[in-house]
Formats: sequence, C-alpha cells, structure tokens
Amino acid sequence: MEKKSNHFSGQLGFVLAAAGSAVGVGNLWRFPYLAAKDGGGLFLIIYLILVLTFGFTLLTSDIAIGRRTQKSASDAYTQMHPKWKFLGILTFLVPVLIMTYYAVIGGWITYP
Repeated sequence: MEKKSNHFSGQLGFVLAAAGSAVGVGNLWRFPYLAAKDGGGLFLIIYLILVLTFGFTLLTSDIAIGRRTQKSASDAYTQMHPKWKFLGILTFLVPVLIMTYYAVIGGWITYP
C-alpha cells in the first residue's frame, strides 16, 4: 500500500486553509458592518491591529512548532517542555468550542 503524504500540494492551498481558519465567518459577514454602523470604528481599527500582530505571530509559531516536531498538538508541546502539554490540549479544545458557536450562527443564517 502506498503511503500518502499529509502535506499541502501547493502554497495556495496552504494560504487558503490558514486564512479560512484565522478569519472565520463572523469576521467576514456581519460584524464589521454592525460595529462601524454603531460607532465602533475605533474598535475595528484596534481589532485589525491585534489580528495582524498577535494573530499572525500565534499562527506562524503554531505552524513552526508543527513543522519542527511533526507530531500532534499535545505531543508537540510535550516534546518542547513536559509542562506545556496543556497548551497542546488547548489548541484542540478552543476550535471545538468555537465550532459550537459557528453551528448556532450557521443555523441563524439558514433559518428562513
């Protein structure tokens, strides 16, 4: 049986996957419009600055850790330092919790 690679076939696929996981539905859909409409323009500016600084840094560091260790999230952080296993568990739990939120938003969007 031929072993398949678990890597992206090109840079475009990776960029689209990273952008999709980082941006999310709420950031593209209604939130910026409502925040600016209700006088939250300053909040949007600060939000964008934080996304571009902290968000980019966390995304690239997580990618670097994954590439360096070639392991799952909890095993990668454990390999870096045994006390950091909880960080690997958090990188799994946070998206799971976010997906429950997006399931509700998706229901609101599709409700007639």
